[in-house]
Amino acid sequence: MNKNDSATLTIQFKNLSVIIFLVNLFIFISPPAWAAITGTIKGSVTDADSNEPLQAVNIVVQGTVRGASADADGHFVIKKMPPGTYTLRASMIGYRTVSIADVKVLADRETELKITLQETTLEYDPIVVLAGKMEQRLDEASVSMSVVTSKDIEQRNPTSIIEALETAPGVNFIGEQINIRGSTGFTFGAGNKTLLLLDGVPVYASDTGAFNWDMLPPLDIEQIEVLKGAGSTLWGSSALGGVVNIITKDPKPEGELLFAFAAGKYDKPYYSEWEWTDPNRLHYTREDISYSKRLGNLGFRVSAGRFFSTGYTVLGDFRKYNLTAKADYRFNNGIKWTVYSAYSKINKGFFVQWKGQNDPYEVDVTNLKNRGKVNQLNLYTKLAVPFSSRFAINARASMNRSLLGNQFGREADFNPAYGQGGEIQADWIPYPGHVVTFGLQYQDDSGSTKYFGKHEGYFLGPFIQDEWKTRHNLRITTGLRYDRYKLIGGLKEDLFSPRFGVNWQPWEKTSLRMSVGSGFRAATIIERFLEHSIMNFKIKANPALKSESSWAYDVGIRQYINRDWNVDVSVFLNDYWELIEAHLDLIRGQIQFRNIPRARIQGVEATTNFSYPVYLLGLNWTPGIQASLTYMDHEDMKYHEPLTYRPDVLATVKTSVKVKNFNFQADYRYASEIAEVKIYPINDRVPMKFVDMRLDYDISLFTIQLGVVNLLNYNYAPRESNLMPMRTFTAGLKGRL
Repeated sequence: MNKNDSATLTIQFKNLSVIIFLVNLFIFISPPAWAAITGTIKGSVTDADSNEPLQAVNIVVQGTVRGASADADGHFVIKKMPPGTYTLRASMIGYRTVSIADVKVLADRETELKITLQETTLEYDPIVVLAGKMEQRLDEASVSMSVVTSKDIEQRNPTSIIEALETAPGVNFIGEQINIRGSTGFTFGAGNKTLLLLDGVPVYASDTGAFNWDMLPPLDIEQIEVLKGAGSTLWGSSALGGVVNIITKDPKPEGELLFAFAAGKYDKPYYSEWEWTDPNRLHYTREDISYSKRLGNLGFRVSAGRFFSTGYTVLGDFRKYNLTAKADYRFNNGIKWTVYSAYSKINKGFFVQWKGQNDPYEVDVTNLKNRGKVNQLNLYTKLAVPFSSRFAINARASMNRSLLGNQFGREADFNPAYGQGGEIQADWIPYPGHVVTFGLQYQDDSGSTKYFGKHEGYFLGPFIQDEWKTRHNLRITTGLRYDRYKLIGGLKEDLFSPRFGVNWQPWEKTSLRMSVGSGFRAATIIERFLEHSIMNFKIKANPALKSESSWAYDVGIRQYINRDWNVDVSVFLNDYWELIEAHLDLIRGQIQFRNIPRARIQGVEATTNFSYPVYLLGLNWTPGIQASLTYMDHEDMKYHEPLTYRPDVLATVKTSVKVKNFNFQADYRYASEIAEVKIYPINDRVPMKFVDMRLDYDISLFTIQLGVVNLLNYNYAPRESNLMPMRTFTAGLKGRL
């Protein structure tokens, strides 16, 4: 790290310190609102079948900002509750959420409860925070969402966040760019129309807008939430077509050591003529370890990981390293302070396109030196302060430092890109059934390189949202956000993001929802200013590139057929203005990011979750099915052509059968043929048809996993001249101590 880099990093930490100092000053000079006469709720949580205590169960007092987490013995305590009658909700991954009504709290008294939770194969009613920045059940949200739990991740044994997300309804990847209902397409890695959050904190690279899907190991993830449609009212810039929030695991009440080992062996190519090296040497390995523990009020979690692969193509090799740490301190008055850091280092080959259709795993000799390096550091600190049972403040400060190197086939002169930000959010419940969330967010992004110069931009955005439970079964949500975006020495824009939503439960097992919301995304530095030649193309800058915006309309129903079966159907329409896409001029050999004046993506999505225990041959078989189908019609409204790199149909079917210590799983992933591409529009294209199979065996605290990815050895290229991996045999071992 050079002197300039060190000075810049020092400035970032000084900015974080100022924000934290101001927040602490505000907290400790405020009057002690909790000093009124109050009562206490205490109790225990156990497994309904084994009667064993359950730790880390999340307990929330509905209609308040109070809650607790069960300790190592399953006990919990919620203090400073005003006298009254409340409803509690207990939730935990892998168990059915339960509500306990008519819990009476008396002044200076303790109310004791005993709660039991029933284990479940599938998550039918998960708790989410992405919809409204407060915890709520999925069937209470007014927007369409999907959830990937830690249990799903453990069963799939993924080696990256991409693999954990690739079977989520309405989600598909083109390269490493995520599409939620076709939002992004493919823009050569620059700019995503989806916002990626880590525990609610933006983590995109501040100069390119790219995502580092290897920033933390899958072992660290508690839950991934996917919001479908515009989400800028609460989450700000880049939430144009959706939001992905990765929630990391909290420290466990008692010491826990987790480890995971995965290995894969690539099979021979479908055609022997495609072999470019000895297939026996092509493999990958991944090792992760994590430890967490609570010591009184202090909890911590640390993890480390290594991911190595020879790759299945020339320049497909990589080495990736992770180091993460999380700590929290819970004060006796309910205040919680959290600090998190994640460091990743990547050294990999840079495969741009194949040598030819007869050599799809090789590159032209002129590209053999293409390498890519990434060093990224993510930091955040949060402070949660419950001033009373109905008012709380949450403050956070964050920084993202990313450094690219050796890109585009030559020694690059990249400097670190910095993204720093802060947010203060207040949650106020003026009276039962009425939740007001308001706050202010600041984000500053900067980057410099000889390819696009030195640039910096920032936005400042106040926001407010009001969720009003007008009846016991009707919730109405309204919200508004204003953002001022300023590019230093350049343009400035004023952006408004309103939102309106309704959730109505006319019957106990039926949830109807409707939402209308707006989103926006300011163009990244690299989209506006990059000037460079790569292969046979020249990338041309476009400083006048406008911010893109969207309106998302969604109507849906979630129907519980019974306690083991639900169906969710939604109809959506997303209108985009000034959509940023890469324009390719084949005659001049130029690439430039330009605005499409108007575009539209509309369609329908259906998902179902089903499981039912069956007794056969004296054994208890528990089959489970999760299936989804997304149909999309996408169009450039100016030229009435399909948008590029978007399939019309996405489908997934995930099945599992558990009997005793065995669990067999089979997944099917389908994406229809992509109608329009940029570089080689006349080349043949095929749909994606992937079948994956896995077998798990539990031995005490350990799980052995065997599997086959792409069982049929299907050849598929989501973008031109880039085949996805051939059939791959996998093995894994994971456990907890």
